[in-house]
Amino acid sequence: MNSPAPRVMFFYDGFNLYHSLERARLVAPPEPVKWLDLTALARAHVYILGPTETLVGVRYFTAYAEHLALTKPDRLSRHRAYVRALTATGLQVYLGHFKPKQVWIESLARFERIWQEKATDVNVVAQVLAHAARDAFDVAVIVSGDADYAPAVPVFREMFPQKRLLFGFPFDRKNRELERAAPDSFVFARESYAKHQLPAAVRLPSGKFVVRPHAWGPPPLV
Repeated sequence: MNSPAPRVMFFYDGFNLYHSLERARLVAPPEPVKWLDLTALARAHVYILGPTETLVGVRYFTAYAEHLALTKPDRLSRHRAYVRALTATGLQVYLGHFKPKQVWIESLARFERIWQEKATDVNVVAQVLAHAARDAFDVAVIVSGDADYAPAVPVFREMFPQKRLLFGFPFDRKNRELERAAPDSFVFARESYAKHQLPAAVRLPSGKFVVRPHAWGPPPLV
């Protein structure tokens, strides 16, 4: 009797991935990369994990920069459009938040308020553990190069010794500490971003379409 194919679930750290996409966008030759199809990208890399693994779920963690609503509304609207497009593909989204913080700026000799994204890494780890406890996967891939995830690896292995946890490093975000913790991790190539883009117009469950922002690529063909 054949054993069932190992089930794989991807957990995307949206902010770590965003910085990777920003870097990828600036590398020559320039290509549109931000309208990224996260499910297609995950499915294209499952083969790295083994010959019989199958993708069973994709989770995306992010937060809306509401503090930019007045100063940079286009940036916020592009992010919202992208999340709507992702949810239309069946992907599940988890939202964190931004929190203000006062920091001392030496060159200005004064405190300035900055906004920091909060809860993404905590939400990722919480959902990895929750899904493992529900036996929703056999292999979990956290897509991030943030070293803050390193302490989660030994905890996960102790709690779920029959399951695997590794990292998919976004382009230009490879982390040695995470690689030591999970040696079977892998890296997404820049070319894979451009290859796995969503359609320029994505049909929503309502029947309407969400269109790729003009700043992220050419308009869809009519």
